[in-house]
Amino acid sequence: MDAPDKELFPALSKVVRSREVNLAPFARVDNGTAATYDSWDRHTLEAWTAIDAFAKVKDPESREWNDKPCEPLFGGALCAKQDKDGNLMIEV
Repeated sequence: MDAPDKELFPALSKVVRSREVNLAPFARVDNGTAATYDSWDRHTLEAWTAIDAFAKVKDPESREWNDKPCEPLFGGALCAKQDKDGNLMIEV
């Protein structure tokens, strides 16, 4: 059974804010006073990975793609999925 939005978004916001990244529409982590950094550190990358995963779960088309089984090709050397148009997309 899928987790409802009432459970997913609070979990997402906890992960993102614990890594000191702002997540709209709620309160900012730093109230706009912290220095901004151009480079991405490990915490920023983890926060945006969580946001990306949340977006994939919420989008029905992306969810359908991720739930498809992968078909082994060339004796299992490659794994591919068929897109809407029937093209084989190799999974990396």
